[in-house]
Order: sequence, then structure tokens, then C-alpha cells
Amino acid sequence: MVRRLFRFASIMAILVLALSATPARAIGAFWPPVSVYDPPCSFDSFSVDAAQDSNGIAHGFAQLWGDSCGNNPPIRYFQGTGTTWTQQTTPYRGFVMGVAWDRTGTYLLYLDIRPGQGIRIAKRLTDGTYTAGQLLSPNWASSLDTLGDVVATDGRWWAVWTEFVGAPAQLDLFQAYTIGGSFHPRQRITSDPLWDWGPTLALTPGSTFPLSLIWVRGNTEGESATQTDLHRALGSASGTWSSSTLTTLGLNNFWPDARVVGTTTYLTWIQDGRAMVADNRSGQFVSHRFTTPAIEHGRPRVGFSSGRVFVGWTTTVNRTLVAVRIRGVWIGVYASPAGQAGRQFLVGLAPRVGKATALNVGLTSRLYATAET
Repeated sequence: MVRRLFRFASIMAILVLALSATPARAIGAFWPPVSVYDPPCSFDSFSVDAAQDSNGIAHGFAQLWGDSCGNNPPIRYFQGTGTTWTQQTTPYRGFVMGVAWDRTGTYLLYLDIRPGQGIRIAKRLTDGTYTAGQLLSPNWASSLDTLGDVVATDGRWWAVWTEFVGAPAQLDLFQAYTIGGSFHPRQRITSDPLWDWGPTLALTPGSTFPLSLIWVRGNTEGESATQTDLHRALGSASGTWSSSTLTTLGLNNFWPDARVVGTTTYLTWIQDGRAMVADNRSGQFVSHRFTTPAIEHGRPRVGFSSGRVFVGWTTTVNRTLVAVRIRGVWIGVYASPAGQAGRQFLVGLAPRVGKATALNVGLTSRLYATAET
């Protein structure tokens, strides 16, 4: 069978010192860490996501749980940019699955594990009020396998998440939405013997197919018997999807993250222990493979600001690395300091006015930001 492959551009080392020449205004160093949320307890698990508003300010939700923080502490809301951040306690409890922003507020897709609950969507309005939210599905197995994402525009939203189906159980994608009209309840949108998981959603308002959905189909993380490929679907406001395979090289393709800017989709993911980035500016997806190793169990992040594309990921030395493409050349620097206690994980990327801000979790310690100088 003939397989359509991403066309690969030449691979370039991303460490600044490895370059013989640097284009003007290369990515700068990063300021020391600034606390976003420093809980008064020690945690061993986390779920965090953030979205940016029209001014580039990040709005997000985080739950830092386990150990002395307890098994289900309240979710925290945070917002900020660069070195200035605020946070507050929300009325919500559960696993943060996805966050979206529009001019009416910040949306939270989350898994409430308390009895009688499940996958829910709620919202923090621009005046700081928290809505009661809505139950989308009572069906879930565990926070490790229940993944999802959400997008929003003009007070309406679209959510996609995973659920176990059948016996033996397989993971498939489900959706619910209000974009395009009234509330459309839970609906199954994939049905394949292979597992569908790790969805990421991006939105282009005003287009015929405003929704871009990219997910993983194949084996589960850590199981290498079956190749995993990325799949992409374009969705309309009527709830219909047109899908295709983004067949990739390598065996394990995990954890996609996507942004749509204009007519271009920017995509990053992990392939066999390396961070990848691709875009379809030319009409087909052209990819770059970075050389600095990435952990396979952490989602990389892609961002766009002032005409620049940014990619961040957690390296195998437990530090965040952020790369930017300048005049076709990828240049990167570490965005979290060496010598931090415990493991460090990238959980968000929020570039603004052409400079990067990385959101990181230091396991057992805090949620913090590092901003490019």
C-alpha cells in the first residue's frame, strides 16, 4: 500500500551555540521563573491548560493534586503574560482537559470525578463570575485516558473528548457543541478498532469548515506493537466532518497540538522521542524534526505571534526548550533553568509581541512562567 508521507525539509540543529550565524533578533534568553501558582502543599500530579485572548494574555486553569495537596483539590484559574500573573480559586474540581477563550470569557472542559458527575464544561465570565456549567457525559474510565479539547467564539463552544467504548474497550472520540446554533448533546464521531485519543482542536471563525481536529490513531502510549498516525478532520458548524490521514514517518506519533492562523495550520507533536513541527502554508504539510530529545509523555506546544512560529517541548533532561522559526531557520534556547528540584514539564506556550512565554510545572513545587527577555 502506498503511504502519503509528510515532505521533510532539511533537519536543523536548534541550539543557538551550534549555529555559525544567527539571523537578526534571534530568540533571547529567558528570565528566571515567576510563580503563577505556588500551592501550600506538595503535589505529584497535575493537569493544566491555557488559551490566549486577542491581546496575547494567557487565561488558564490548573489542578495540582496528589500527595499532601489531596486527591481532588479545587481547580485554580490564572491569567497573565511575561512576568505578571494572577490566580484565584474556582468552584470547580477535577481534571483539566481543555481551555478556550473568546470575548465573553474563558471556557473550561474538565472531568469531575465525584459521584454523579463526569465530563463537564463551564466558564469564567469576563466580570470574574463562574458559571455552574453543564454535564456533557457521565461516561469516563480514568483521568489518564479521558482527554479532550475545546474551542469557542462569540459565546459558543465546541468540545471533543475521548471515551472507552465496547468490550474489549477501545477509545473513541465524542463531541458536543453550541457553535452554529443551539446545544447539540454528546455524539460519537469516531469508530475504529484502533484507539483514537489525544485530540487537539483549532478554530477559524467565518470559514466554511471552521474546525480543525487532529488526533492520534493507533497504539496506546508506551505500547509499540502498532504504529500510531495522526489524523486530521475539518468540521462544519452542522457537525459534519471530512477526515484524512496525516500519515507520518516513525512508529510512535503522540500528543498533537495545533493552531490555525489565517488559512495555515501549524502543528507540533512527538515522534519517536523527538519534537516535530509542520505547517501547510505551501498547500501540503512540510515538517521539521528537532534534534534535542523530547519526553514521550508530554504534549509539545505550538504558538504564533508577530509572524513568528514558536514550538516548545519538555526535553529528556527535564527542562523546557522553546524554538522559533526566523527566516526559515529554527533557533532554540532552554526556557527553564537547570538545577530545578524535581521534574519539570512544559504545560503551555503563550507568545506575545514576538516573544515567547512558557508555562511550566515543577513537580511537587509550583506552576511557573518563564518569559523571553
